[in-house]
Amino acid sequence: IDNLPADIAVNNDAGVCGADVTWVAPTSADNCAGSTIAQTAGDVSGSTFPVGVTTITYTATDAAGLTTDESFTITVTDNEAPTIDNLPADIAVNNDAGVCGADVTWVEPTSADNCAGSTIAQTAGLANGATFPAGVTTITYTATDAAGLTTDGSFTITVTDNEAPTIDNLPA
Repeated sequence: IDNLPADIAVNNDAGVCGADVTWVAPTSADNCAGSTIAQTAGDVSGSTFPVGVTTITYTATDAAGLTTDESFTITVTDNEAPTIDNLPADIAVNNDAGVCGADVTWVEPTSADNCAGSTIAQTAGLANGATFPAGVTTITYTATDAAGLTTDGSFTITVTDNEAPTIDNLPA
């Protein structure tokens, strides 16, 4: 087999869990006329190859029926980080009556990625629905995809103490 392509390594196409890959097909040669070559394993040149490793095999056959197999690999790497969808905007509330803080809830964000299997988790701040103290608290979420790539997103919760103090036991 002549001109077998070298191993090919590419990143995924944007928004796709794979990549379009092309190559020049190898040729065959033999000491006697009549050799042929055919691709016998893997997707054809120009296909969208999935993330991971795909082996492409060609088989050369001569006029006497003798064969030779040679292969190369196509490695597609997912280098596209996941996204965080519906991250809440910053939240500002006044304290709950008689409390130096406020109970705050929000709609949990979600994650998306070009390949299946992304997850999202809160990685900083108090839990959704907790009583947040007066002041500013940062809430952070981290989305992780199947390739281990991550994206962080944050918002703040600001609780303002707007309750005036009282005077107790004021002498008459």
